[in-house]
Amino acid sequence: MQGFRRFLRGPAGKVLLAAIILPFVVSAFYGYFTGGGGGDVVAKVEGNSITRAAVNNRVQQVRQNVRAQAPDIDPDMLDNFVNASMVLQGMINEVLMISAARDAGLRVSEEQAAREITRTPDFQDPQTGRFSQQVFERTVRSIGQSPRGYIAALREQMVLDQFRSGIEDTEFALPYELAEMRRLGEQRRDVRYIRVSADALRSEFEISDEQVTAFYEANADEFVRPPHYQVEYLLLDRSDFMQGISFSEEEIREEYSVRREMIERAASSAERRRISHILLTGSDAESRAEALREQLADGADFAALAADASADAATASAGGDLGTVARGDLPEEMETAAFSLAEGEVSSPVASDAGVHLIKVTRIQRRELPGFAEMRDNIEQDMKSAQAEAELNERVMRLEELAFEHPDLQVPSETLELTLRRTGFFSLDNPEGIAREQAVRAELNNPAVRERGQNSRLIELSPTRYAVVRVADSQPAEPIPLAEVRDRIVRRLQLREAYERIEAMLAEGESTLAEGGDLDALAALWQRDVSTASDLERGASNPDRELVDRAFRLPRPADEGERPLEIIRLGNGDLAALSLDAVRDGDPEGLTPEQTAQALAQLGEMEGERSFRHTVAWLRESGKIRQYPERLAGNDVE
Repeated sequence: MQGFRRFLRGPAGKVLLAAIILPFVVSAFYGYFTGGGGGDVVAKVEGNSITRAAVNNRVQQVRQNVRAQAPDIDPDMLDNFVNASMVLQGMINEVLMISAARDAGLRVSEEQAAREITRTPDFQDPQTGRFSQQVFERTVRSIGQSPRGYIAALREQMVLDQFRSGIEDTEFALPYELAEMRRLGEQRRDVRYIRVSADALRSEFEISDEQVTAFYEANADEFVRPPHYQVEYLLLDRSDFMQGISFSEEEIREEYSVRREMIERAASSAERRRISHILLTGSDAESRAEALREQLADGADFAALAADASADAATASAGGDLGTVARGDLPEEMETAAFSLAEGEVSSPVASDAGVHLIKVTRIQRRELPGFAEMRDNIEQDMKSAQAEAELNERVMRLEELAFEHPDLQVPSETLELTLRRTGFFSLDNPEGIAREQAVRAELNNPAVRERGQNSRLIELSPTRYAVVRVADSQPAEPIPLAEVRDRIVRRLQLREAYERIEAMLAEGESTLAEGGDLDALAALWQRDVSTASDLERGASNPDRELVDRAFRLPRPADEGERPLEIIRLGNGDLAALSLDAVRDGDPEGLTPEQTAQALAQLGEMEGERSFRHTVAWLRESGKIRQYPERLAGNDVE
């Protein structure tokens, strides 16, 4: 079973995952079908236009989501992986599926979308745990959408989910398919092989100085040191301003008083109370309520009286218990009375549309308010941060003005009393210091900054760090002396000779096989030892993943004495000969009913994903798609 699971989760599974998930790493359709004419449209799908702005916005969203999940991810890798071209393909797939879903009559009403929204945790009030219209609108607008636009986008997403589920959830696997999958997935193979390493063969060749010089001169353009740049810059960092800020104890206590008042108001609105009531109806309800209240004052049990006298049949048997309530849960008259009582106290008769009530508060749930000592350090830190933020904002605006008004950074440095810092020399493909920041590299790609020495625009490195940079000095491209690259050239020439030798060995080996030679004959011909690997599993990385993959491509021996044999070139240039000695199939039996059900479910999921992938491929082949990649090129977001 373990081997079968490894097979399901192996390279094939990863390829399947990438093929299915990658195009749909993005969600929400807001902004798809926006206008924008001419050069703004980067694709038309079934009559719908996808704009460059929509693609770039989506790229930003995806990158932000990935950064949130993996804060330490390399920015260059992220930008290369999540790019406009890749995201556009996912958007095209989504539009095709929406169109197909509409043609199939799939619909989601506004009421269905609204119910989904009310169940979304992000839209619930943290105090009450219930849906809040205010929280919903604030959250939606914070991501640049309107409530109506968000609901429309959610309806599209739900239709897409229906479409996908309709394909994936209807597939299944049969027991004979599971048996065949186990037979192949847990199969073991024994092989013998010869491997000729190109790197090891390289050391057999001597390269003369004349060969090195000739190669250097013939490939002079390759051996050029790129231009190097030295950058000077001014940096504004909020943490630098924090160091000189201090507050008196009195100021901190004053801030605590303000915060405590706010907390008390919030706690009051969030207070929850467990209450019980006795409901009386009829013309004499109020007088009977007064009589019951007198009995309670004399020590009568509230629950017993509720069971005997309350007209509320739903709560009478439970002693009148209405459960825990918050403000807004009760009619106004009852709420006023309930939230004015102390714990254990019974109200005067309260009239409502239902009748006359006696209300008892059985428990009060309040937030414990933190004391000054508990909040002091956080308050002081917040006050410092706020003041530092204000000073940072003021300096940022001034730096932006000064950098624009002056030809270099000397005057801005003196005016703002900032240290003018400087990097060492570096090439653009191997930056150092602040030049490693992606936003700084983008500015250095601006000819005005890199070549004409102008100050950059204000660069936001993070919400609390800003900079302006300028190329202070540069070193032009120049040839790299032969002495510095001689060893590199020798290795390349040796490797070229090794590849030529391997090509000759390959031809000799194929001739030997054509004449009926076996693996031992090849070993003698190539003067290499024969190695063995037994009990290999699919996807194993030892002795070499590529060798293992090729071993499982060899045909099963038809006769007991047959040994399938082939000569191959590996991806790294090595030469190998591979002989298949034995094949042992996995056991399709031996699973418990529970394991069988689980394995069939897994296979059914894989089949559903495969069907979905094929459906998307068919939609792309048959759909009306027109792309304009030239409009997308060069416009990827920074």
